[in-house]
Amino acid sequence: MSKMFTTIIISLFLSVTISPIVFADTSGYIRGTVLLDDSWTRNIYLSRIETFEKEYAVSDHMIVGRSPIDSTGRFTIKLDNLPAGWCLLRLHVVKKGDPPASLMIGGLDENYCFIVANRHSKIEIRNTLGKPVFQNLSISGAPYLKTMEYITNLSDYPNSIDYEHSLIEKEFVEEVVSEKLKLIADTCENPVISLYSLYQTDFLSDYAKDPIFYKKYLSKWSNNNSTYFKSFRRQFPLSERSVWPYILILLFIGAFISVMIFVRNGKRRRIRSLSVQERRIFELLQQGATNQEISDECNIELSTVKSHVSNIFSKLNIKSRKEAMNLKVK
Repeated sequence: MSKMFTTIIISLFLSVTISPIVFADTSGYIRGTVLLDDSWTRNIYLSRIETFEKEYAVSDHMIVGRSPIDSTGRFTIKLDNLPAGWCLLRLHVVKKGDPPASLMIGGLDENYCFIVANRHSKIEIRNTLGKPVFQNLSISGAPYLKTMEYITNLSDYPNSIDYEHSLIEKEFVEEVVSEKLKLIADTCENPVISLYSLYQTDFLSDYAKDPIFYKKYLSKWSNNNSTYFKSFRRQFPLSERSVWPYILILLFIGAFISVMIFVRNGKRRRIRSLSVQERRIFELLQQGATNQEISDECNIELSTVKSHVSNIFSKLNIKSRKEAMNLKVK
């Protein structure tokens, strides 16, 4: 009886201590406080941006989450329907009377901010009442977004300076900033933020000057098959991985053409080796003439025709009249 009692106690202890771990909620969320004036609706929307080329695109099908904003500004958006990997997301609010898929870029009414997260992220945000809505935003639960904020500020820096009409100075600053952004991309462990840093540069122009960096970068993230990297790879003319099939095809075509030219020239050389009489007889053979017809046409003995035909077959390396008729000599 005491052994059974001990077993029951142990089972109860394990169920109490283990169950919270097993059944812990791992679903992610973005929640927090967004303070708005009366010109805004009391809803907040979350869009998933599939590629950096669509960073400022907006449509209803991009919206993957929404939440009402209560009287204190609180909201919660679950991230259950995000894919497993890291995603570029956009939070936005809309003015009263505007449809949910509305984006205002620049100015005091700018209505969005970007966030990188996955389905397990637990992010809290808070703004201060002012304009633009998301200008003074504090974020917790995602320290990597500090890097994203730094990238944004760094990319904006060249446009914030008064260059006093000095184009050379501006180009120098832009080049320095571009190199810093490349360094961040090279060292950042978050793939989406790493790529975000490169997208703040003119990477296609820079590729012509520094192809080694981009080849190493593409090699580093070669196993990342997210929509962001697939789109990025397509920006380049040809990756090292895709060059070889084209090279092999060109080599095959070149070899085939060379063989055809060699065969054609070989046939021409063999035709030129025939005597004048043999060429005449060969032309008659190609027309389907019999030995007797050739004898009559050329006014020679039948035995002589047979001898010429034998020599022609030998010189042209053919074995029958059918081959002679099918032989192209042009």
